[in-house]
Amino acid sequence: MLRLQVSGDPHEIYHFRNDLQSQPQYGVQLEARRYLLPGFNEKEITAYVNYVPKERKPMTVTLKTLEGKEVQINLLDGVAVEMDQGITYISGKVFDIFG
Repeated sequence: MLRLQVSGDPHEIYHFRNDLQSQPQYGVQLEARRYLLPGFNEKEITAYVNYVPKERKPMTVTLKTLEGKEVQINLLDGVAVEMDQGITYISGKVFDIFG
């Protein structure tokens, strides 16, 4: 478990903490928060962060060429999101053992 201490603009800390808590692989437990300067211009938080690995599921993306051949790309932690009609965002990690 890590002990994380962050200080800075209160709005930036708020967004940083929310983003960190939204990541499923991190368990965040807020320990303390305080304002450092009069007028609340700077804030400091202390939190414990525990790395909790999620189950890694493989994803295979198959692309077809104009000649009808298929190309397969194997991804780890793959995510596919349909952005608009006919537009799909695909993200993931590719490991090349020969690279």
